[in-house]
Amino acid sequence: MERRSSPITVFFPSSILSDVPSLSEKTFKVGQIARAASIFRVDKLVIYPDGTGWRRDARLIHSLLSYAETPQYLRKRIFPISPQFRFAGLIPPLRTPHHPLGSSNVEYREGLVLDSGANGSMVDLGLKDPIRCRIPLPRNSRVTMRLEGSAWVPVPRESVPLYWGYVVLVEERSLRDILATRPSDLLIATSRLGIPAWQMAGPISRAISRRSSVSLIFGSPKEGLHEILRREGRSLEELVDMTINVVPGQGTATIRTEEAIMISLALLDFIGGSPVTSGKS
Repeated sequence: MERRSSPITVFFPSSILSDVPSLSEKTFKVGQIARAASIFRVDKLVIYPDGTGWRRDARLIHSLLSYAETPQYLRKRIFPISPQFRFAGLIPPLRTPHHPLGSSNVEYREGLVLDSGANGSMVDLGLKDPIRCRIPLPRNSRVTMRLEGSAWVPVPRESVPLYWGYVVLVEERSLRDILATRPSDLLIATSRLGIPAWQMAGPISRAISRRSSVSLIFGSPKEGLHEILRREGRSLEELVDMTINVVPGQGTATIRTEEAIMISLALLDFIGGSPVTSGKS
């Protein structure tokens, strides 16, 4: 599947794990977010600060999301043994183009630079043996490689026409300050108090057809976006383009963050027609 022409960024708070007590439940929840982001070709997942211990929570979420996004053949090299990965087996396989099965013959692969010197680099691409690249690359760095003839060469991640996974970022700024900088062309907040999503289908569809970048913003298990921004001294309506209710007739008292992310991305995909860079899918 090719990358989107309208990049999608998902913003959610560091407190999304506050409603589950155990590491296994936290790992499973993060795995569901990783899976949803991959299914709908999200470009960025951004964790914003919320709560007293937000840095600790954000580090755990960042580590688990990054682990999930990394091809299986590189995980042992990139992530040292740690208690936080004790239940990593609960994270479902993403099966994105950059997670090939075995040593599949593909044009692009992710790699890790094992050694580097004046004569080039040795890179682990998950093949039978590490490959030699003529270009010196930073040791222990993750790189994207392309097969050109019989040689593998490094290329910018952004140049890969396929969906090549998501980037995980941890924000130090408050949600108020993040939104004030207009991180995308279209800012969509999600809230039970918002307008039913179907009523905003036209504006969303037009924005995506113009290849505008889109941000989806989610609240926490304990507070909605209105409450979070009210604490920060701003109004949600003055910072976003629209606030939508993705399940106006919900049959449950609450919708979990990972559920809201999956539902919202599915609606956005349906409304926007799932555009890709070259029109192929």
